[in-house]
Amino acid sequence: MFTITTPRLNLQPTHKNCWSICDQNSQDLLGKVFFHNNWFNIILKPKSLHLGVATEAGYGLIKALNSQTVKAKSDLPHARLYLKNMGFKQVDNHFEVTPEDLQFPDLYLRLNQQLGINIKEVKAPQYPTATQIVDAGMDFFNRPIKLHPAAKKAWQSMQQAAQADGIQLMPVSAYRSLNYQAELIQKKLDQGQTLDEILRVNTPPGHSEHHTGCALDLTTDGENQVLESGFSDTDAYAWLQKNARDYGFVESYPENNPHGIIAEPWHWCFNSKKQHSTLF
Repeated sequence: MFTITTPRLNLQPTHKNCWSICDQNSQDLLGKVFFHNNWFNIILKPKSLHLGVATEAGYGLIKALNSQTVKAKSDLPHARLYLKNMGFKQVDNHFEVTPEDLQFPDLYLRLNQQLGINIKEVKAPQYPTATQIVDAGMDFFNRPIKLHPAAKKAWQSMQQAAQADGIQLMPVSAYRSLNYQAELIQKKLDQGQTLDEILRVNTPPGHSEHHTGCALDLTTDGENQVLESGFSDTDAYAWLQKNARDYGFVESYPENNPHGIIAEPWHWCFNSKKQHSTLF
């Protein structure tokens, strides 16, 4: 047995026929994958569901082992759909696939093609989807938000520190899936906006920091409008400029940023490498 590396994951052998699925950066345990006598099984922690972790881990394992035929069985609708999307075919009461027929559903390419976006012309970096997200409270509109666990901890510390200084910070948007990002753009296209206009405000699916679970759009009390340039004139923005870096948050899109995005003083992203050494 050997360690298997994928773009976001490390599959580390723990005992015979079993690998631990770990986040490549944090090494947090996300689940387990089993392979015995050509039978394949995968179990994920709730915080890693619906983030493409199962697909990436399963694809990586099967390709690395290069077994002639891989089998799996499930009566759960979402698990059966997962197998079918990866190229498994039903045989009697189970599913089978060979490494040659195995597929990796590329949501990034499909969504951008559907929207008519040429990804070769996108200036903004491509960001990996979070491998784990957790509930992180409610936003300005009383909607539930989710964040990466480390970002949640840093955000709560920063929000409490701001409040102690008399500054109210409120989230407007946090984690977004690739599908959600595509829906935002499609809605604007349906309203008659051009793609060039939209992409100055919204990055294409796969290019939003919100996919990482570490980005927050923020507002403050007394604001009639959210996600407006006037946020840069608030006491909240001044507080963030002075203090956010101590909690690992940076302003991603200042004036004249190199990504072709308008200035977004409300958009701040957590980067654990920039966090204050005493936070965690």
